[in-house]
Amino acid sequence: MQVFGNHVLADHPAFASPPFGSSPTARANRRRLLVFLAVFAVAAAAGLGYTFLRPAEYRAAARLQITPGLASAPAGALKGAGAAPDSAKPFLFEVEVLTSQPVLEQVAARLQRMGRDPSLFGPDPIAAMKAAIQVTPAAGTNVVEVAATGPRPQLLAALVNTLIEAYADHVAAAHQASSGESMAQLDEEVRKLDADVVEKRRQVEQFRLQHNIVSLEREENQVLARVRGQSTSLNAANERVAAAEGRLRSLQESAEAGKAVVRARDNPTLANLEQRASQAREELRELERTFTPDYLALDPKVRAMRARLAELEQQIKAQRASSQQAALLEAEEEVSSARQAARRIEQQMAGDRREVGQFTTRFNEYKSLQEQLAQLEGVQRDAVQRRALLAATARARAPSLQVLESATPPREAWRPLYARDAALSVGAALVLALLAMWLVELFNRPEPQPSVLIAQPVIPGLLVQPSEPRAIAAPPSAPALEAPEPALLAHHGTPPRELGQAEVAALLGAADGPTRLAAALLLSGVTPEETLALERSDVDIARRRIKVPGGSARQIELGESVAALLPTGPTLPGTKLLALGTAGEAGIADLGAAILCAAHDANLERAADVTPECLRHTYIAFLVRQGLRFADLTRIVGPLPAATLAEYSALAPPGARVPAEAVDRLFPALGRAA
Repeated sequence: MQVFGNHVLADHPAFASPPFGSSPTARANRRRLLVFLAVFAVAAAAGLGYTFLRPAEYRAAARLQITPGLASAPAGALKGAGAAPDSAKPFLFEVEVLTSQPVLEQVAARLQRMGRDPSLFGPDPIAAMKAAIQVTPAAGTNVVEVAATGPRPQLLAALVNTLIEAYADHVAAAHQASSGESMAQLDEEVRKLDADVVEKRRQVEQFRLQHNIVSLEREENQVLARVRGQSTSLNAANERVAAAEGRLRSLQESAEAGKAVVRARDNPTLANLEQRASQAREELRELERTFTPDYLALDPKVRAMRARLAELEQQIKAQRASSQQAALLEAEEEVSSARQAARRIEQQMAGDRREVGQFTTRFNEYKSLQEQLAQLEGVQRDAVQRRALLAATARARAPSLQVLESATPPREAWRPLYARDAALSVGAALVLALLAMWLVELFNRPEPQPSVLIAQPVIPGLLVQPSEPRAIAAPPSAPALEAPEPALLAHHGTPPRELGQAEVAALLGAADGPTRLAAALLLSGVTPEETLALERSDVDIARRRIKVPGGSARQIELGESVAALLPTGPTLPGTKLLALGTAGEAGIADLGAAILCAAHDANLERAADVTPECLRHTYIAFLVRQGLRFADLTRIVGPLPAATLAEYSALAPPGARVPAEAVDRLFPALGRAA
């Protein structure tokens, strides 16, 4: 019930007081109770009946440790006895033998002799016993758990213990039968291999003596050693031919191009002439700096000096020509000599090729015979080692069995767990009853009742207690009172304007020298304050680097186009890098005015929004859009507030971030402006 001024809003069924038990609420509660009890009773009865009608099964278990021996493995496991066998495979083999058909047949016979009827397991006792027995190896150990399940607890314990005894007797009998046969086979194999090795050695030695083979080392045989020496000599001769031809070709090309073939330091006469000519030229230049050309033209000493210089130049030219001719003749003789030496070696090698080919064929046959002999000797050693191992480890080859825990008749049923299953049945019945009750109520929901408005007159200055409220229907179009919406969260300030590449290029083109340098620094990661604080001493033009001073000191690499804008020449200590304004040091206002003037001159739209912060924001956005790591971003542009970094994170592309080395740090418009 809600009060609006002089009216009271209420649901009209609340003003009636029907008798107990006849209200819709009471009828709904009775319906819920009946549905819940009916479904719960049926589901609980079905679950409990299924639980307690199942027959009880018992389980008898024993634990034993099986240490497999060498004879436990399948045929061929003893080969390569020099290496340790894989212990897992023999162990699993013994586990399979534990429940094999011969062992189970012995178990059935033993149970019959003990007075236990094997037919109690079923019409096929062997198959029934195999189905009732479970063998579970413990991971990482040689311990096996042998368990049997069934309805007769006394018979299960006897079955497990008899199985262990029958397995021990079966393993002992199998080992005793196989030991003699294995030893006889190995003796015969060793005798045959000994005869084969002796015969193969005789064949190899006869072949070596017949074809004059010294050893398996190719270098120790005379024919191959001689050919190898000739090959080395031929390679050296070919290298000398190539070097001589290269030198001759270089001299010829230099002569055709008019270049000097012989250096002055290699010819003492040429060096002396060039030194005298250089000294004469220096004396003439000294006189020309002292006297006028007209005076020098009349001086006989000067005319004689010039004539002597001309004569020296003619001598130098003639000397160079003769030296060039001599060098060419010497190079041609060297090429001819190297070619003749190479031809002689090739003729010698051609005579030995047939002999080398025949020897190589016989040598390869000898190596093949040696390899066959080595393989045969290896097989012989393996056979001897296996025979010795079989004779020395007769007892170790048999698997050993140790019973850790014998099977005892179980006293309680293994499954089913009646108490647990009964609790699960009752819980499932409870959930099913609640679900059925919810579904019934879902389709029996009452229709919503209309609201009424109770009018109550109020007399000013007098409190009236009405004896009976009067219900008046609320107008259908009465608006519902709504709580005021919560105020929106305060958002961050609008970021500066971001300029495009064309706008930045136009701005740089319209700016003067200092303004263009300031804009380039802002587009390289320098803040406006740092731009004004930079001095000429902070600039390293040779390395194209600027050392930014202050609290966020760092070094910024500049592009070639930005480095070209930096002023050069000697300056006084403490001279600022930028010269903005008319007098005194430039401030932020001067920098902003210079940028604004350049924006107006470039005819940019909304030129008033172009500020130093606008250019710096444009460069940061350019780096972030390439996926630069934010840790590297602060090392380039300086520290940024957390809120600013959060706003820039919206510009980053999806995927992994990249380091600064993989990002283009030069703003593209700066490169075009150069």
